[in-house]
Amino acid sequence: MIQRRKTLSAFAAGSLLLLPGLGAQAHAETYPSKTVTIIVPFAAGGTVDKVARTVREGFQSRLGQAVIIDNRGGAGGTIGSALLTKSAPDGYTGGMVFDSFATEQHIYPKLRYSERDLTGVAYIARSPMVLVVPASSPFKTLQDYVSAAKKKPNTISYASVGSGSSNHLAAELFHQSVGTSGLHTPYKGGGPAITDLLGAHVDSMIASLPLVLGHVESGKLRALAVTSAQRAPRLPEVPAIAESYKDFEVYSWVGMVAPARTPAAILDRLASDMQATLRDAKVAKQLGESGFEVVAGGRDAMNRLVKSESDRWGRIIKSRHIVAE
Repeated sequence: MIQRRKTLSAFAAGSLLLLPGLGAQAHAETYPSKTVTIIVPFAAGGTVDKVARTVREGFQSRLGQAVIIDNRGGAGGTIGSALLTKSAPDGYTGGMVFDSFATEQHIYPKLRYSERDLTGVAYIARSPMVLVVPASSPFKTLQDYVSAAKKKPNTISYASVGSGSSNHLAAELFHQSVGTSGLHTPYKGGGPAITDLLGAHVDSMIASLPLVLGHVESGKLRALAVTSAQRAPRLPEVPAIAESYKDFEVYSWVGMVAPARTPAAILDRLASDMQATLRDAKVAKQLGESGFEVVAGGRDAMNRLVKSESDRWGRIIKSRHIVAE
């Protein structure tokens, strides 16, 4: 009789876990109980990696569990994103993504996953991009650059971190907006692109502010214009492209995502802790000094951002016939 009661009790407990929502609810109530991994789909030292490591200490303090950064670079961020889509939707594996996340499906039509396989956790921060040239460049102003590009179409080169990357798309939009054309020169990452730009082996680049700020401040690169609607606080003397070409506005951004089937309660916890971390004065100052504007948006803000960016850049990719190389 005692054995029968134990068996029935075990069966009842198992049955409760099978009821819709109860298993996820029980898991959410005990979350987190172990280390949380954040996949960064780019190499260490890059923009996204720097943001992840800036917020890690505060984020893990609020979660109450260790947080580790797992760099899985390659293929424009798609290797790391693919790994994340295959992770258990339990809140113990998340991802930190760059703006290129919103355009992957347009650039790589054979991807085995889509944006729908991942969902937003937090819209972390954004930064303007900057049109920069080597210090030795003859282009002193934005109008110098535009005039030269109009006189000699497809001859002034501009670097990118790869075909279809955010800075490639921003450059394409720029040339489309001002009625010029340039010579796209793709590189396999920001490091090689900046190295050649510093050596004047390429004429220009529209790069995220955090990537080039140090070189601009040291005088090794000259900033001609920023892509934000207004001038950037860190470069107040540099005009916005929108001052000469109305409504031009482009930002580089970083956000956090998780597998789509992660329970809502866990997503809410991750979002809340990340937002609280970003509102910490020390973290906000560190990101601001690097050229970022802290957004600290939640789940809905991140999902809206990805959709709007996908729609916007999808049109540019199609009209400009951009493909991955």
